[in-house]
Amino acid sequence: MGLIEAFTLFLVCLYIGSESPRIGSSTLALAILLFSLAYLYALGPSAIGFGLAIGSGWVLLNEMVERATPLR
Repeated sequence: MGLIEAFTLFLVCLYIGSESPRIGSSTLALAILLFSLAYLYALGPSAIGFGLAIGSGWVLLNEMVERATPLR
C-alpha cells in the first residue's frame, strides 16, 4: 500500500471512528476503541487501527470533558 492510499484509509477510518459514536451511544465509541486497540495489538501499526483509535478516543475524551465541566 502506498503512502497516499494509507493516508486516505487513515482519514476514512478517522471519520468513521469519530462520527459513528455520535449517532449511537457512547458505548459504541468504547467498543470501537477497544476493537481498534486489539487490532493494533494483534496486527501491528496500520492506518485502519490508528484512524479508528484516534477518532473514537477523541469522541470519548470530549464526552468526559463535557461531563466533568458542563457549560451553562
